[in-house]
Amino acid sequence: MAELPHDPADPAHPDRGLSGRSRWNAGREVAVGTRVVVRRHLAPGETSHLYTDVIGHVTELEPELVVRRESGEDVRIPDADIAVLKVIPPRPVRARDIRAHEYAGALAWPGTEYEIVDGWFCRAGDDWSYRRNSAVPVLPWADCTDLDGVRDWYAARGQPLRIVDVERLASTGQMMLDGQPVDPARIRADRELHLCTADSRELLDIVDAAFPSDTRPAVTLDESPADDWLALYHATADLDPERVRPAMLATADASSGDPGPGGHAVFARLEDGGELAAIARGAVTAGPDGTPRLAVSCVQTGATHRRKGLAEIVTGSLAQWGLGLGATECHLHVFADNSAGRGLWAKLGLQPHHSMRHLVVVDPS
Repeated sequence: MAELPHDPADPAHPDRGLSGRSRWNAGREVAVGTRVVVRRHLAPGETSHLYTDVIGHVTELEPELVVRRESGEDVRIPDADIAVLKVIPPRPVRARDIRAHEYAGALAWPGTEYEIVDGWFCRAGDDWSYRRNSAVPVLPWADCTDLDGVRDWYAARGQPLRIVDVERLASTGQMMLDGQPVDPARIRADRELHLCTADSRELLDIVDAAFPSDTRPAVTLDESPADDWLALYHATADLDPERVRPAMLATADASSGDPGPGGHAVFARLEDGGELAAIARGAVTAGPDGTPRLAVSCVQTGATHRRKGLAEIVTGSLAQWGLGLGATECHLHVFADNSAGRGLWAKLGLQPHHSMRHLVVVDPS
């Protein structure tokens, strides 16, 4: 017997049945980061109206719904007060906007050697992070049906073909080499990533409201990551600092045409009780459109310093720094299956913009 579809109104549903509060939600679930409009009951005497609408992004589902308005105000809504809840479809994202963000991200993490090949931003010299030695489609003519040039670029450096499968930019189901389709059995895929974006000023306002500047610990912005900084970051903790520092320091710029030296990088550090407690990397780069963008990465909090809001504080310090360089928007990557991380960034107003995966084509032998 075929299994019946899960009723979205069922409290056991992943969103606790919240999507069942409106028949217009067919096929849409409520999740952290989802934009919603909630019509909630008002208590007697609270106003002359019976209902009020709350519009914003979901920041918490458990134990009850929390919606963050665009003003940064968090509204906690008990289930019993929800009359209607409608999921608002995401605003359409243009392919050129995805491409601009991907270009900015590649410039913010270009490795120690890079070149545009057939519309792909090929980068090498970083063999320890999830971005390692991968090509990003950054120009409109980047195409999966002829990857010979990209493959040869990496082969010359002793590397396999590794590309970033970006939503709407790369048709990886049509990958071809030497004029022949690539056997799907040769393709290995990493975990799905989301690129999340936010207005830097709005993010900073949220941080300032939650952690007033006169009460939060100071953050230092260094031009290079110290050894203890690299020891705290999970991806470099067990590696020789001299091996990873060059890629950490590298940024590039493409505002005048082909990518070349440029951009800015800083390394935020926050100490608590004389001990390094939280870190993050920030990079401001400008792509061909000339727009400066802030890329946040390597956000890490020490095991004994978590749940104090330190990740939010170091991220806010980078947003402030980026604004000084004209970057009014910030972005970062989060793994799609990292629900805790997605919840944290949603609280700071960072919303998914598009998704991607890293693919490697292994040797047929």
